[in-house]
Amino acid sequence: MFLENWIESIMPASYSGLDQIRATTVIVTSLAIAASMVLLILYWIITKSLETVKSIYAAIGIILLLIIGIELVIQGHVFVAAWMMVTVMLLLNFASMLAYGIATSASSGCILPILLAMFCLGVGVGYAVTVLCCGAVFIIPALQSRGWVRTILPYQVSNLTFDAPTLTLIYLVAAIITSSSVNFIAH
Repeated sequence: MFLENWIESIMPASYSGLDQIRATTVIVTSLAIAASMVLLILYWIITKSLETVKSIYAAIGIILLLIIGIELVIQGHVFVAAWMMVTVMLLLNFASMLAYGIATSASSGCILPILLAMFCLGVGVGYAVTVLCCGAVFIIPALQSRGWVRTILPYQVSNLTFDAPTLTLIYLVAAIITSSSVNFIAH
């Protein structure tokens, strides 16, 4: 209840009902990602598995970008905030895939920019982001198989025969479910 009241209090009065949904989605996504990063870092500290302080600095930088996104929403620029968040999340996901390969659970993180794009930028952009993510999960292991990309986790044939198709199906199912909801809300 507190969160809903706070979001309502900072929302520009000029927003239409659909823009309020988009703005709320950007704000809630920003807060959820920031809280998740803080909890993950606390987990790493508690379990003594924090590999480098750079992770903390990266999290602080990302949280600052999320705060900027919320401020953009407050100033009436929900589309700019959504585009910024989708772009940042895609870059972070692709950087993780290029560093570790696609066989980590982090590769499922592409669902977040897909969902955010669908809800805030429209079904067309959402499907474009989906295609981009699907392409990345095939291209990266294909480049690994040729030795053109070296990742922390070594290439395995299953990256192309199992991981990439499975991630693609997950991304597509998420996009299809979300697009039907978005179309229903928009009409």
